[in-house]
Amino acid sequence: MSRGLAVGLFFGLTPTVGFQTPLVLACCLMLRANFLIAFASTWISNPLTVAPLYLAFNWLGDSIIGPITLSESTTSSYPWLNLFLEEGLQMTIGSLVLAIPAAFLGYLLAKYWGPRISSSFPTAEKP
Repeated sequence: MSRGLAVGLFFGLTPTVGFQTPLVLACCLMLRANFLIAFASTWISNPLTVAPLYLAFNWLGDSIIGPITLSESTTSSYPWLNLFLEEGLQMTIGSLVLAIPAAFLGYLLAKYWGPRISSSFPTAEKP
């Protein structure tokens, strides 16, 4: 359960919308994590929260690495590189700054508090 939560939070807080499910599935298979928990926790980025999250990622990345400027010859030859470096790199850096600690904290919370919470629920008696 704890690995699944960590995987889901990590991919839920990265700009991978549209690719989250295959990435989560592959990661869960490699780490033997709970796919259902991971899939459910990726919904931290949903249609209502994706715009504010991406703006926060971009702002955070911009404040960490600052604006990136390329020479005119590079931007005219490779316009896609300019777009990626101006927006994508900052968004990726900003998302990783949030996703890595969130995944770590989610793992710890689920690992140590999860059993305590689940043990407080009554269990059904076997007939």
